[in-house]
Amino acid sequence: MTKQEAKEILDQSEEAGLVHMSRNTTEDVDFLCNCDRWHCDVVTQVLKQAKPGLIFNSGFHPSFNPELCTVCETCIERCPPEALTFRDNDAPVVNPDLCFGCAVCATGCPESAIEMESKPDFPTPPKNTGELVAALRSVSQNG
Repeated sequence: MTKQEAKEILDQSEEAGLVHMSRNTTEDVDFLCNCDRWHCDVVTQVLKQAKPGLIFNSGFHPSFNPELCTVCETCIERCPPEALTFRDNDAPVVNPDLCFGCAVCATGCPESAIEMESKPDFPTPPKNTGELVAALRSVSQNG
């Protein structure tokens, strides 16, 4: 597969409302999945949790431009954890307990009214799989 073919598949996946996922490390990224909320075991299990945004998070959150938002509700329809609501016909409001920063809302917005922003003070992902496993062990032992 060429880089162009891979990019086309990623673009098609975004258009379809799929969640891009990979190993949460800064190096050793050896796979990329494009998952939906109905058929992916990882996503469906996370969405069963009371606060999926706290346990499954990209480190990003959506930022809405109310001047560009037309309240078409595309973002609400596409949001896998159903973390968005409208109030007073303005830009959507995000429930941070539900939103895991997948960007499906942003990639589907027909008005480009949504941008993904880095969460302040969000920890840098572990460097490699070994560091990831150690971090997960630490959390499970201390939490």
